Amino acid sequence: VVFQRPLRFIWDIAGDVQERYHVDLVPALTIFVGVFIFHESRKRLQAKADAIAAAAEAAQARTRSAELERLMTFSRALANALDETKLQQVLWRFLPAFAGEREFWVLTRKLDRWDALVRDTTGTNRQPVEELESIAERALLPESLSEAGIEGTVHAEALCFPMIAGEKVIGVLGIRDGSTLTHDERKALAAATGLIAIAVRNVHLFLETHEHSLRDGLTSCFNRTHGLETLDMELRRARRMRLPLSILMFDIDHFKSINDQLGHLRGDDLLRAVGAQLTRVFRATDVRCRYGGDEFLVILLGTPLLGAQQAAENLRREIQTLAMVAGDRTVPVTASIGVASAASAEMDVTALIERADEALYQAKRSGRNRFCVAGPAEPSSPAEPQALGLQGSADRRH
Repeated sequence: VVFQRPLRFIWDIAGDVQERYHVDLVPALTIFVGVFIFHESRKRLQAKADAIAAAAEAAQARTRSAELERLMTFSRALANALDETKLQQVLWRFLPAFAGEREFWVLTRKLDRWDALVRDTTGTNRQPVEELESIAERALLPESLSEAGIEGTVHAEALCFPMIAGEKVIGVLGIRDGSTLTHDERKALAAATGLIAIAVRNVHLFLETHEHSLRDGLTSCFNRTHGLETLDMELRRARRMRLPLSILMFDIDHFKSINDQLGHLRGDDLLRAVGAQLTRVFRATDVRCRYGGDEFLVILLGTPLLGAQQAAENLRREIQTLAMVAGDRTVPVTASIGVASAASAEMDVTALIERADEALYQAKRSGRNRFCVAGPAEPSSPAEPQALGLQGSADRRH
């Protein structure tokens, strides 16, 4: 049909020549036309096939471009997540699409324990966290790691991708019923897992760096700035929730003399030992700070005055156990402690610190190796700090 008009013209000429000169041209021309039509048909079919292939390749390129853009967007969001809460928000936002709307979970490994960073529990067959931990353990076995690649490994119906940053194992990403995912979907998940591993490691490094910036390098106690900021925050919380709050201010008696006798390195050893002792003596919720030099501040959350007095006496006794040995002699170590309890309406950090500090110096003036209690904060009843010598170690939470 395409060649009907030009071929009809040639055919008519061939017929005239054949009749006039008795030359048999029509059969040869028929063969030629057949070959020509076949050749043109092949060209058109090839062009159509090339167009289909080009369209498929363009579609694949668009898919790859969209996948790459999704990964880049995911990566940018992860880069801005510098704490665990923000990281969880990013994962909840992006992971459902990567998982094909299947249930998913991310477990991170810290020392010898697992933490569930995110865990989708929308499905009907919710797995206990202990079961997920067992699956994650199997996913990190050497034989599983060697097989994982970009396809992941299947354990108990969960497709698992190990999260590794550098040479450090960070955790495991699991997709329930993930074995039905396509090769491309698994590749995308493997790439996303690598991004998550880096993000988790960055969060840990950021938090560690931030934690170190808040702590005194010698004693591992919080530094003065963080201590005062925490005291201000806790004072406000105590007033709002009507909770008791007390503080201890103490320093090492004759610390300069110890430095002079034993040297500054031994003095540093003593301060380091005091920091370790504070960790043992006080609760994890209490805030221990190195206020400056050999002076320390301890914030006793939820602790009334009587409990603070008991804590001070326990501390005084424990400090005595840190006696320093120098050759054939022993240098005693003692502390003077000031105790102050926040009044119900007290909001002034400076005033509370000053009362505890004054009680500390009252303990110094009274002979050292003791604690003294600051007078009440109300200006209407100014009482002098008084030395107390409570014995025993009753629970200070009463």
